[in-house]
Amino acid sequence: MERVQKKLDALVHRGAAEAEVEVYHWELRRQGQRMQLAVQVDRPGGVTLDDCARANRMIGSLLDEEDPVPNSYLLEVSSPGVERALLDPRHYVQAVGKLIQVRTQQGSSHRGRLTHVAPGAIVLDGTETEIPFTEIASARIVYEQGHR
Repeated sequence: MERVQKKLDALVHRGAAEAEVEVYHWELRRQGQRMQLAVQVDRPGGVTLDDCARANRMIGSLLDEEDPVPNSYLLEVSSPGVERALLDPRHYVQAVGKLIQVRTQQGSSHRGRLTHVAPGAIVLDGTETEIPFTEIASARIVYEQGHR
């Protein structure tokens, strides 16, 4: 399965680059009886429906040629949205200055402006407390009307 993941990663990134968007996140998951390859794409200023459609065509074409997934699957290409999940350190770096909601593994919830990403942790405004990445169960950007 690891070989399939590496092959998919290369093809998804290549197709996104050809469509002039960047991969925000992708995952292959079971959706009922079928597998689903969910790809989120982005670019500075955001993506349009046309960008997603173009990325779907480019990625789909490469996947059809290479056929890296042994079973049938559904390809879905979308935007990560304005209240996007923060899934890895680069997402947090991109979100510095934005209002975020964090839920920890221990069940506590924190909401504040992301002021700093330290090695292995984040810092929200008004606190000097670092929240280690290892303690974050989930995090997302909170939409604020009029803010970019």
